[in-house]
Parts: sequence; C-alpha cells; structure tokens
Amino acid sequence: MATVVLAIVGLIRWWTAPIDIPRPQRPPEPADNPYDVYRSLAAYTAQIFRNDPMLSYAEQELFPSRYNLRLDRPELTGYLVRRMSPVRREYRRYLRKPCVVIMEYTPVWQFPELAEFRRWASIEALDIALAAQEGDYARAVENYQTVLILAEQIRTQGNMLHHLVGSAMQAVVNRRMSEILPLLPIRQCEQLVAAVREWEKYRVPPEQAIAVERATLLSLLHDLYAGKVDAMRAVAENRAVMRWNLRWLNLRRAARELNSYLRLAEKEVSKPVVQQKRWEPPPHPVVRLLIPMHEGLVLSSAEATTRIRLLGCAAAVRAYRLKHGSYPATLSEAGVADLDKDPFTGGHFVYKPAEKGFLLYSVGKDGKDDGGWLMAERVRGEGDISLLPFMGRPRGAGGEAEKGEPVWLK
Repeated sequence: MATVVLAIVGLIRWWTAPIDIPRPQRPPEPADNPYDVYRSLAAYTAQIFRNDPMLSYAEQELFPSRYNLRLDRPELTGYLVRRMSPVRREYRRYLRKPCVVIMEYTPVWQFPELAEFRRWASIEALDIALAAQEGDYARAVENYQTVLILAEQIRTQGNMLHHLVGSAMQAVVNRRMSEILPLLPIRQCEQLVAAVREWEKYRVPPEQAIAVERATLLSLLHDLYAGKVDAMRAVAENRAVMRWNLRWLNLRRAARELNSYLRLAEKEVSKPVVQQKRWEPPPHPVVRLLIPMHEGLVLSSAEATTRIRLLGCAAAVRAYRLKHGSYPATLSEAGVADLDKDPFTGGHFVYKPAEKGFLLYSVGKDGKDDGGWLMAERVRGEGDISLLPFMGRPRGAGGEAEKGEPVWLK
C-alpha cells in the first residue's frame, strides 16, 4: 500500500510539475525605436478619420475593393492625399532606422495600429496612380519603395499578424506599380530595380514570425500554469474551464511538444515552398488548440516576395529593351541575376522573350510550369504566378479551378 501511495504521489508530482522551458524574454529594442512613432501616427490617423466624415467618405468612394481604386473623383483624391500629407512625410523620416515591433508576449496585447498601416499603403497606392497620371514616375517609384521598406519594419520581431499585414501592404502597391510599368522610362525602371534590391536588404523572412509565435505561446503556457485569468480567458471558450487548475493538463509536456513543433516549423518555412514537408501536429490537446496555422503565412509571404522580385526583373528587362531595342536573352543579361530566385521552388523564374513581348512568371505552389497560365488567388492551387493577381473562380463541384491566360509584358 505504501508503494502504491508513493507511486501515485510521484505520478501526480510529475504530471503537475512546472514547465521546464524558461519563459522567453523580449529582445532589447533599438534606441529611438521608430515603431513607437508609427504607433502614435497610426493613432493620429484613426483619430482624424473619426473626426472628419469627408475623409471616411473619400476612402469608401475611392477604394471600392481590396485591389481596386477609383481615379474619377479628383476632388476626393486631392482632399485625401492633402489631409494625409503630414503623416506621410513623418513616417518617411524613419524608414531606414532600425525598427522593432513593440509588443509583449501575452494574449491580451492588442495591435490597433495594423489597420492604419494598411490604410497608409492604400493611400500610397492611390498616389502612385495619381503620379502616373501626372507623368511624375519618380514619385510613383518613391511611394512604392516607401511601402516596401515600411512593411518590413513593422514585421521585424513581430508575430504572424504583423507579417500578414506587411504582405497585404506590399500587394496593394505592387499591383499599382505593375500596372504602370509599361509607362516607365529608362531612369525610373532602373530606380525600380534599385528599390527592389534595397528591399531585399530589409526583407524579414517568415520563419522569424514563427519564432515570435513560439515565444508568445510558451509565455502563455507559463501564464496558464500560474493560473493567470487573462491567459485562461484567451484559450477557454467555455468559462467553466477556468474553475479548474490547468496544471492537471500536464503543461510541461505541452510546452515541450509546442516548442519542438514550432522549431521544426521554423526550419521548414525557411525552405522553398515546394520543398517544405507536412507533419502531424502534437497530440497534446492544449497544443492542438494553440498552434498557429502557418500555411497562409507561407503562401502570402512567398507570393508577395515573388511579385516584388518579378517586378524588379520586369523593370530591368524593359530598361534593357529601351536601351538596346530588343529583349535580353536571359535575366542575367538584363543584369538582375540576383533577383531571379523563385521562393516557391528555390530555382529561377521562367522568362521567355518573343516579338510581342516577354513572359515572366513563377511556377507557383505546385512547382509545375503551366506555360504562364495563372493560378486563381482564391484557390492557390495549380497554375503560375505573374505580376498581377488573377482572382478567378473557385473550384466547383467535381470541376477544376479557373485559370487566367498568360500575361505578355512589354
């Protein structure tokens, strides 16, 4: 009987033992961290939109959907750009300073600034289109470059949400620049290539977001073990769970499984998309509840990176043709071998020059060359990826998803 009692006591002590992975600590912030300025500017942006109904009306009229904008209301575009000019000038002052996302490893930490960051990108995209109308292509390239760098700043040591918002910001301006690419003269094509090269220096890989999620969730498990109410509310849809002592869920084992799983995710996400392996989530129920779905992060990051690099390569090809009167035989001949890397395969983009223009695309998620037929954005399945997104129709019952025709560039 004594042996049985001792065994039960030992099992209970082992099952409810403290988490043996130390609580992660936030890395130090740089002096004069620009992110604090960006948060203040975001709060100011939200305030002026709340206080000025004309701004909200202009935004609704000029941005009817995620990718589209209207330029047929000059009185609204002028008012919106003019009112946002002080904010735009201010965040440009900090673009090339070391920046780190300000956050705590806690589930109750909020990021209201992210919505305003996306709003900034939309306004920069609007001004890209206005600049193209006015023939001020240097301003258009500068606006584009601003969003590329700003998006990477607000990703640095941020979580998956920061990374996804950064990709969305880049997608908005990348579409506008891709649309006006056929109008750019040689000098602005070269400036565009230089802007993409500078962006590469700032680019934050998606595995960094996974590392931040791992640190945040490990801290959450520590808070659950300590019985902190905020942490328990964050994971318990049924408030009755909060009456129980979560130590009985063997949180030490949960922390070990979560740490191993997300370290493996960091390693896999650092590979090209087609080389990444799938693996089963850990069996612990708490870990299954907490682990983030990182596939969306991987695809959005790969697509944003792909289209930025494609735009840099396309600008170089256009500059070459304007100089020499013909298309280069390869992207290396155009001088952009350093940008010719497909995040989906780890290989090169597909480049095909011809009399009527050139094809330039990534083979996409399936790793198969479809001859430039485009993948539908809503499906993200078979098909290639060109400069501009193709929305398409989703796969029907028993049918195939719609594909877009190859896009010939000039």
